[in-house]
Amino acid sequence: MPVVCVRMDEETKQKFDAFCNSVGITISAAINMFAKMTIREDRLPFDIKGSSNSGNGKMKKSALAKDDEKEE
Repeated sequence: MPVVCVRMDEETKQKFDAFCNSVGITISAAINMFAKMTIREDRLPFDIKGSSNSGNGKMKKSALAKDDEKEE
């Protein structure tokens, strides 16, 4: 089975792990559920909104790129 690596900050990982444990699933199971729901619904299973000062209400690619750079 292929492996997917996800980068996230330590605090987010700990809180996500605690949530997953509280509902009786693993992080891997939660990410697999997210992927399957995304494919089934042909969209992200939640709404994405930009900041209130973004003007058009959509998240800008430059903002996403900056977040990715921070993680590396």
